[in-house]
Amino acid sequence: MKKGAFTLIEATCALIISSLVIINISLVTTSMRQVGKMNLESTITWHLFLRELESVNHRFELMEVRDNWLLLYSQTTDQKYELRENHALYLTCQNKGGYMPLLDNIKNHEYSFTQLGSQRVLIKVTRKDGEKASAIVKFYPPK
Repeated sequence: MKKGAFTLIEATCALIISSLVIINISLVTTSMRQVGKMNLESTITWHLFLRELESVNHRFELMEVRDNWLLLYSQTTDQKYELRENHALYLTCQNKGGYMPLLDNIKNHEYSFTQLGSQRVLIKVTRKDGEKASAIVKFYPPK
């Protein structure tokens, strides 16, 4: 009497196929989490950058705008700051030196500042991953 059952080879093949399916599902979910985290991270850093420029802690006043450079005056510290780029947008104090990185992963020379009024500037940026962002920043009025 012969009973129908899996042979050892069939059971091994079923285990191999099942493990490959589980590994593929695991890889897909891991990569989707990483992509979601990267997109969220760039959005968060962009908004933190804008918030820092408009912060009440600095009360930045717009002094001069060029295509690749901003001159700002902090009403709280009574210092002039330059917003520049070197793979990241950063603030540097004109008189005392030092720098504070504000936005990283910027493509070299693929950003611009356009003055829209006495207090507003359009900032356009291209990230290293090709993502483009733009926003209008409103600075504080002169004292």
